Amino acid sequence: MRIFITIFTLIFCFSTYTIADSSSSAVLVTGSTGAFGEAICLSLASEGYNLLITGRNEKKLKSLKNKLQTKYPSTKVETLKIDFSDFKTIKAAANKTDGVSLKAVVLIGPRPSLRKNGFPSTQEWSEEFQKTFIAPLEVVRIFGEKIENNGSIVIISGSSSKNYLPNYQNTNVLRLAWIGEVKNLVQFFAVRKIRVNAVSPGIILTEYHKKRIEEKAKLNNTTFQAQLSLDTAAIPLRSYGHTDDVANLISFLISDKSVHLNGSNIVLDGGESTAY
Repeated sequence: MRIFITIFTLIFCFSTYTIADSSSSAVLVTGSTGAFGEAICLSLASEGYNLLITGRNEKKLKSLKNKLQTKYPSTKVETLKIDFSDFKTIKAAANKTDGVSLKAVVLIGPRPSLRKNGFPSTQEWSEEFQKTFIAPLEVVRIFGEKIENNGSIVIISGSSSKNYLPNYQNTNVLRLAWIGEVKNLVQFFAVRKIRVNAVSPGIILTEYHKKRIEEKAKLNNTTFQAQLSLDTAAIPLRSYGHTDDVANLISFLISDKSVHLNGSNIVLDGGESTAY
């Protein structure tokens, strides 16, 4: 009887482990250590996904890995160095993931930094497109081969991809370029039924934007809350989004709940955009 109980316990434990292990797919997240990236990683880890987190700062990657595994011990997290200003790091990262199968790729590229006024030079355009469009697209090209059939790719763009924003001259072009590419990628990955969508956030209340609001409040001799209310007056919801809003949308887009959502650009701005 004792032997039977022992065997039953071993079988139960083994089957529980294999079910838990096989039910958790890996997701590659670029720009993992930024405000969006960290929130997305924490959200996905809470749902049982294993993660490949990438960035150019290996110290920050290690710190995020520790944070994720401390909070979610059963989550497997691997770090990969990807610097969008160095194509070699993309290929090197791919070589380290031979045999890896991905549920999804979440592509967060660098923030465009073109000057707002006047025509950028040819060199400025070239450098910016290399860093914010061509290099991230190389990640899709190389790691796309590792995505499972019926998987998902989500590209983070910005609300200026839908509605021209005068305060973001020139960088509007880069945001919009990704929306055109989404339509291309939908066709490229169609045979494998891999869905490709874009998320275009408006202003998200990250620490960066909180500091900007604080600076404006100080300049206008008012409180943070009063300045925030003034800044969001033109938004129907009268508020900026939070990183959790972005993370929750990403989670939905890579899940089986969105299996027929493909080629879309979802604007996450509280209704601020007036474009159809």
